[in-house]
Order: sequence, then structure tokens, then C-alpha cells
Amino acid sequence: MFLSGTQYTPSHFDYIVGHGVSCDRMAVEAEISYLSGVDTSNVAVDMTGTYVVLEGTVASVDDAEKVQRVAESVVGAGRVMSRLMSAGAPAPFRLLA
Repeated sequence: MFLSGTQYTPSHFDYIVGHGVSCDRMAVEAEISYLSGVDTSNVAVDMTGTYVVLEGTVASVDDAEKVQRVAESVVGAGRVMSRLMSAGAPAPFRLLA
């Protein structure tokens, strides 16, 4: 990863705090562009109010989850809306507890 190294923790992005939402979109775009093994060329990052919106297609459900996790590590879990679609096979059923 470009900005955060290998571990995604909110402390890696303390420099963004207080800089407003204008930095959020650029920071998320930068981070997802450096995801290893994930084609993010069809992913758009936009802002709706204070929320980061991810739109587009990725190769698999796992790739969509990776992109969302990275975005959440940048701006916080409660501020990401994912509209990513998987172009690959459906993921196996997972029970969310």
C-alpha cells in the first residue's frame, strides 16, 4: 500500500483528521490504486456529503471487500457506501453473525 503499509489501522491516517472531506476522496483513490492483485481501474470514488461512495466493478466479491476495507481504514467504517459489483462468480454463502 502506498500510504498505510501492510496493516490497515485508523492511526495510519491521523494526518487527515481535521482536513475536511476534500482530502478523503483523494486519499481513498490513492490507497485503492496501490492494492496488490486488485484491478481498480473500473472503480470510481465520489463523495456524498461526508460519505465516500465506491462505485464500479471489480473481478470478485473478495476484491470488492478489499476495496471497501481499505476505504474504511482511511475514512472510518461508518462513512463508506459501497456500490461495487463483482464481475466474477458469486461468493460462497457466508453467515454473518
